[in-house]
Amino acid sequence: MEPTYGDYDLTSIDGLDELIARMRVADDARDWSFILGDYISWGNNKIDKSVAIFNLNAATDCPNADTDRCQVPWESCYAHKAEGMYPQVLPYRRRQEYLWDSLDPETWAEAFLHIVDRKRTPVTAVRFSEAGDFRNDGDIVRVNRIAELLKPHGIDVYTYSATSYLSWELATHFTVNQSNDFTDYGDRLFSAVPTMEDIPDGAVMCPFEYAKTKGVKTDDRPKCGECRLCIDEAGPDVYITLH
Repeated sequence: MEPTYGDYDLTSIDGLDELIARMRVADDARDWSFILGDYISWGNNKIDKSVAIFNLNAATDCPNADTDRCQVPWESCYAHKAEGMYPQVLPYRRRQEYLWDSLDPETWAEAFLHIVDRKRTPVTAVRFSEAGDFRNDGDIVRVNRIAELLKPHGIDVYTYSATSYLSWELATHFTVNQSNDFTDYGDRLFSAVPTMEDIPDGAVMCPFEYAKTKGVKTDDRPKCGECRLCIDEAGPDVYITLH
């Protein structure tokens, strides 16, 4: 699939009619929480299950897909590969985008807190945009407001972004890991280099990736959420090696 940069036909999204039908009868934040809950994932191979993941768009629709702003070659993008390999992934992420564009940040945050109340395990953070990226300043403002509302509940918000041309100074309540060095933005640089020897002085290697180089099994490596390097605002630049 070639990048769309967000230019696609809404009527082509499988399952969108069903989502819209559910949205029409949602009366309060509790109702919205059951809808939002179907579009939240909890951890993955590298992220601890205490971390919620929500995408603002799909990799196929990413504003940085196949551009020099993104560190990852288009053919190597994991999120894009998943959308090609598994037919359900792309429409799911496009429904996430539709839901994101339909909810004000106050309702999103209140609905999310209802989800947290129903969980039996702790929730420590929300990662926005595992696939895709921030599209405009409005995305920053809305995520920032959500982060402001979740912070008193002990829930941090963070992201990685290659959309270097946006107004990241608006991100006053969540952590931004800068994914390219076109300009100086965000709280730190999160970058990829060919080898460990290429990591600059004063920076660190992602602990999950470092453990991998030592042969540590996946389940025993420090995952995001357990490791706070990319979640806390203060800290060094973080690097991974290309693979």
